[in-house]
Amino acid sequence: MSSSKCAEIERLVEESREIEAAVSIWQERETVSDEELRRERDRYQSWYARATSMISEQTAREKFRDMYEGGMIIGRVKAFLSGPLDTNQFYDPGNPDSPFPRWSHPYETTFRPSFHEQRSLLQRETYAVAEVAPTLTELAEAFARFPNFLQALRGSGRPNVPAPHIGNEADLQVLIGACLRQMYEDVRPEDYVPEYRGGRSRVDFLLPEVGIVVETKMTRETLADRKVGEELMIDWSRYSRHPDCRGILALVYDPDRRLVNPAGLQSDLTQENGNPATRVLVMR
Repeated sequence: MSSSKCAEIERLVEESREIEAAVSIWQERETVSDEELRRERDRYQSWYARATSMISEQTAREKFRDMYEGGMIIGRVKAFLSGPLDTNQFYDPGNPDSPFPRWSHPYETTFRPSFHEQRSLLQRETYAVAEVAPTLTELAEAFARFPNFLQALRGSGRPNVPAPHIGNEADLQVLIGACLRQMYEDVRPEDYVPEYRGGRSRVDFLLPEVGIVVETKMTRETLADRKVGEELMIDWSRYSRHPDCRGILALVYDPDRRLVNPAGLQSDLTQENGNPATRVLVMR
């Protein structure tokens, strides 16, 4: 994980404790001023927006939002902040055994557990993203030797060991898939991304145990520097919706050296602190 994102999550976690301390006493003291309520609502909304942007996995973001929104039956953070001192119409103050609580949205059952779950999801992001960047680096370092691997096979001279031929991206994917299976037991080719705007797309390879999508590109006359970058950006906007995608490794095979500035392509599109984290490797 980048140091800046890690520091931001730590600040958000600390801020969440301050918000919790401020709102936890409202029902105990049975009073809250309009100014105080407005201030803490605004502070929570700001915290909520910033915290949501830190969570990379779609399923985790949906759960994070649900802990705020709740529903008609189950009240969560939103219900509590909308009226922390709203009284329950069924509460009977003269009945010590009343099954109904005094408050319509009790702090202990609406705000507190939901807010704690949001904080937990935020803290989990620290561990999840921290694991992705080193794995992306390890994979990139391994595939940096891919041209040497091909050269060794082609130079073996053994008649019963045919030299691999890579004429297109389909050929490239066969070899990349074989290499990935040497490293991971669960390699899923052409895994579908959830439908978006009526269309579906597929990732080249998914490594679910580490949350990384591996994409392959092979340069050709009509696919060079700018076009490669544009296609990767379009693909990544779709891949990021996959619930298991926390990182993307793009392997760009450039055997004919069509790319004018491979280092620039790698540098511009590698974002270790992104959601998801991304890395580009040009192999030639």
